[in-house]
Amino acid sequence: MNSTRKLTILVLTPDIVGRVNASMGSTIDLLKRGHRVVFFTEESFKGRQESYGFEEYVYRMEMDGNAQQNQSNQQTTPKAGDRQANNMLANGIIGPNEPIDKFRNLLRLFVLAPSAGVKIKKMDKYIKKAIEDVQPDLIWVDNTYLTPAVYYSKIPWLLQISTTPTYAFFDETLQIPPGGSGYPTNDNDKSKWIEFNQVRREFFYSKTLNDYIEEMGYERYPNDIRIPETQLLTIYSYAEELNYPLFAKRKNWFNLECFNKNAKQERFELDPKFVNDTLNGKWSGKWIYFSMGTMGSADLELMVRLLSIISTTNHKYVVSKGPKHEQIKLGSNMIGDRYVDQTRIIPFMDLVITHGGNNTVGETMTHGKPMIVLPLFADQFDNAQRIHETGFGIRLNPYKFSNENLLNAIDHLLNDQELYERMKNVSKRIRNTNRNEQLCILIEQLLS
Repeated sequence: MNSTRKLTILVLTPDIVGRVNASMGSTIDLLKRGHRVVFFTEESFKGRQESYGFEEYVYRMEMDGNAQQNQSNQQTTPKAGDRQANNMLANGIIGPNEPIDKFRNLLRLFVLAPSAGVKIKKMDKYIKKAIEDVQPDLIWVDNTYLTPAVYYSKIPWLLQISTTPTYAFFDETLQIPPGGSGYPTNDNDKSKWIEFNQVRREFFYSKTLNDYIEEMGYERYPNDIRIPETQLLTIYSYAEELNYPLFAKRKNWFNLECFNKNAKQERFELDPKFVNDTLNGKWSGKWIYFSMGTMGSADLELMVRLLSIISTTNHKYVVSKGPKHEQIKLGSNMIGDRYVDQTRIIPFMDLVITHGGNNTVGETMTHGKPMIVLPLFADQFDNAQRIHETGFGIRLNPYKFSNENLLNAIDHLLNDQELYERMKNVSKRIRNTNRNEQLCILIEQLLS
């Protein structure tokens, strides 16, 4: 235990697998230093954080009769993230729509829908009770809005951005592309940027949210902002090779580069029979990790097509099948499961095919592997474009590419020795930094 006083930290994050994993990665070192870290945990996530040594403050979201009926009619297993994935697929957030339309759908589902208001009000009640019970010294927030129970508690709070920094930052000066757009940074035509920002404004300044806040008996936030800038610190995770100067220079912003850098690096045990299979003497010797994330893999039609294409290659694949795993049949050159621990898989791969979620990108950059990115929604478009334009991988439209596009991208990246040398240097630099420890020390100093 270090010599500083023991802190109690309450972590508030939505029931989204990526955000929960990011929060565990960013706070595990605080736990190791003897601080008390308590996760505000939705019932379907129960046990997930506890297995890593964290405390859990478990709540159960009460639902009205219609919601209960809808849940009882669902055919999927109500495991962590599954309901969210199917909901996003049903509401056009995952699918062939354009990024700006997907952003509008996100707003309709999570900001403007009456059901969103009901959830916000209920969550505030649960969080207020958690704050009273846990008595935290610091509240760790990873969300797209700040619940008034935190704002009016007057307890120091920290904002974690587990998406790309572009997605959580509203820049009307047009220094960076609008978050969620995936537009190139060197785009000379800014008219599309302006149009996208007009849609994004509701994501940052929301009369709807502040109406809910007022209905709960609180005062509205200044200018109807969704997250008042009263945080003690903002942390984010983006490899410096991908980062934007705008964020690198921001005061009181701290870049971890990878939330899960310090995960144990023991080899993931695969079936020896599959490992030793030569694929009829044709195995290339290359290993590829394939994951479209918990949300993206809910698109069964897309998953089946992608797996069908890569089944024709002579490489071996480790596949994260996702919530509809029972309906997915793997080719003879593949092995996988509903969920695989990618922090243990990626270090031993030669290439990663991904949806472009921020955790996956951070972990892949940390271990120096090139990427093929097939973005589906939100900040995945930004990650895909940034990786493409900085030369660390290839971006493909998951709903418009040809079979040859994907196969050629795989061959190109597996044979790009210059890129592998670049990636090796990136990995060495990131792994030799101690930003997690630096963050712990900074937090201890700020709260001393």
